[in-house]
Amino acid sequence: MRFVFVWLLCAVLASGQTDSKEVQPAVSVLPLSDSTVTDIHLRPLFTTTIRLPEAVTSVAVGAPTLFEVEHSDQEPRLVFVKPSTRETSTSNLVIALQSGHEISMRLISDGAEGKTPVDFVINYQPAQSFLIGSSDAMTKGEEDSPARKVVPKPILVIDQALKGQANIATPEWQDARTKNTRNPDAKASGKPLLGALGDVRSQGDEMWVAYSVLNTTNHWIEVLPPQVEINSPNQGTTGKKANKDKRNGRQILAEEVAVTDYRLNAIRLAPGERADGAVQFSRPGFKQSKDRLMLELATASEVDNALLLPIPFVAPAN
Repeated sequence: MRFVFVWLLCAVLASGQTDSKEVQPAVSVLPLSDSTVTDIHLRPLFTTTIRLPEAVTSVAVGAPTLFEVEHSDQEPRLVFVKPSTRETSTSNLVIALQSGHEISMRLISDGAEGKTPVDFVINYQPAQSFLIGSSDAMTKGEEDSPARKVVPKPILVIDQALKGQANIATPEWQDARTKNTRNPDAKASGKPLLGALGDVRSQGDEMWVAYSVLNTTNHWIEVLPPQVEINSPNQGTTGKKANKDKRNGRQILAEEVAVTDYRLNAIRLAPGERADGAVQFSRPGFKQSKDRLMLELATASEVDNALLLPIPFVAPAN
């Protein structure tokens, strides 16, 4: 009788060991989705771990007598599930996450005699990191690919001119002429601005001129946007226009040149303060011998006392 009991015990243990060896564990990585139902394959005597990308707020199982579901606040991202019966059973599980997402699963247990691989671990990942390749995970070949390289945005010529002028510690300040003076060759006194011409560049008829201004007054001033003009000093006109100009003492004829862009790193200047700027314009294709290309700079309070800086009609070769 004792021999029979020992034989039966050995047979049961051997049977249990055989079942354990037949289990094929599986580990899965799945995208987080509210619109799909995932099948989870379970086996009696085995616990499946479900790992979520964020904290779980609640879990609900359709047949709590057939499947045990555990969730603890100590492990807010983990859910454990296992069958409660050795018989074949099916139910569903819903997990609600802190962000509002809900994951729906179908729990499938083939029973103690099942041959299907058992899901030991289910890792849910955010949908973006699973479905869309991240640039952080690029291989070396992808990093070296020309299509992957970021092309730097080119710096505009006008911005280069402004940066270069701002880096000049001591500009060459000029005693420039003032607009509408009776004698354009004489030096004007009491000017609110002192000017300095910087780098002059050109490409075709397009020109870029850098400059600086200095507040020479004892009060704050507001610098206006730069203007460019072609003027003809000491050049008169004929007829009624000439007589009118003579009576008013005007001996300078000026024609505005269209400014297409400009930069000015400061508008309001304290006494003795400096500002740097750059202007872009389309130069006329030609001029008369007495014509002068001038940069006009003025303040808001003395627009009639503008500063004129002569600009080379042909820019130096770069």
